[in-house]
Amino acid sequence: MSAPRDRRSPADEPLGSITRPLVDDSAIAPACHACGARDLTRVRVALPDGRPAVFASCPACESTAWFVVDGDGRALGPDGTPRT
Repeated sequence: MSAPRDRRSPADEPLGSITRPLVDDSAIAPACHACGARDLTRVRVALPDGRPAVFASCPACESTAWFVVDGDGRALGPDGTPRT
């Protein structure tokens, strides 16, 4: 005879780092490079050349930019070249 199945729900897993960030990246990308809004969505990423960066998306004007961690604060495009 087989053992009865456990019908309990699985335990809740902790939420990921997007909803519970480990670091505050607002100093790296403090404001939108296009309109100056400060309410940005920020996500840690790596540029194609491997440099750590913060992707910033502005809900106000829908502009996006990448900012190198420990960089000079210039807004970059997805390929790592400066935004104009």
